[in-house]
Amino acid sequence: MSMIYQNVSVNEIIANALPWTLFVLSVSLVISFLIGINLGAMMAFKRKTVLDPIISIYAILTSSVPNFIVGILLLVIFAFQFGWFPVNGAYDPIVEPGFNLPFILNVLYHGALPILTYVITTIGTWALTMKGSAVNVLGEDYIVAASIRGVSERTLMSRYVKRNAMLPLITTLAVNFGFMLGGSPLIENVFSYPGMGYYIGQATQQRDYTLMQGLLLVTSIAVILANLASDLIYAKLDPRVKLEEG
Repeated sequence: MSMIYQNVSVNEIIANALPWTLFVLSVSLVISFLIGINLGAMMAFKRKTVLDPIISIYAILTSSVPNFIVGILLLVIFAFQFGWFPVNGAYDPIVEPGFNLPFILNVLYHGALPILTYVITTIGTWALTMKGSAVNVLGEDYIVAASIRGVSERTLMSRYVKRNAMLPLITTLAVNFGFMLGGSPLIENVFSYPGMGYYIGQATQQRDYTLMQGLLLVTSIAVILANLASDLIYAKLDPRVKLEEG
C-alpha cells in the first residue's frame, strides 16, 4: 500500500499511471524519429546548403538546454499566457473515459505540450545522427552505381540511402526511450501529468519508499524490454544480423 495515497495499492497506482507515460513517450518518440531521420537525410544530400548549419545549431542548442526548461517555457507561453492548452491533468473530468472520439481528442489536447517538449528537444539529435549515418552510406559503391544508372535523387534518398542509414538508429530508439523515461519525473511534474514520472516525483518528495520501489522497478523493466525489442526489430530489418541460440 502507498503511504501518501491512503487505501490505494502501489499496483493500482502503477496500472493507472503507466499508460499515460507510455502514450506520451511513444507518440513523441515516433514523431521526433520520423522528422529527425528525414531532416538528417536532407542534410546529408544538401550538405552545402543553409539547411545543414541551421539544423546543426538547433540540435546543439536543444541538446544543451534541459528538457524541463523547454517544458516550463511552453507551459508559461501557451498555457498561462495564451490559455491555449490546459495546465494539468491527462483529460477533463467532464469527459467520459473510453474508446470514443471526444475522449481521444481530449487526451491528445492535454498531452500536446508534454509531447511537444520531448519532440523539440530530440529532433536535432536524431537529425545529426541520421546525417552521419547517411553520409557514410552515400560513399558506398552501390549508391555510386545507382547514381550512374540515372536513379533520381528522390528515389536514391528514400529507397537506397534512408532505408540503410536508419538501421543503426533503430538500436538507439531504446536508448532514447530510456533517457526520456528517466527524465519523465521532471516533465510530468512540470505539467502535472499523471504518469509514472509524476508519481515518482511525488513519492520522492513525500518519502513514500514503497511507491518509489514499485515505480522504479517497472521503469527498469520497461527499459530492458525496450532494448530487447530494438534488438529483435533490428535483426528483422537487417538480413546481415542473425539471432542464434547458445
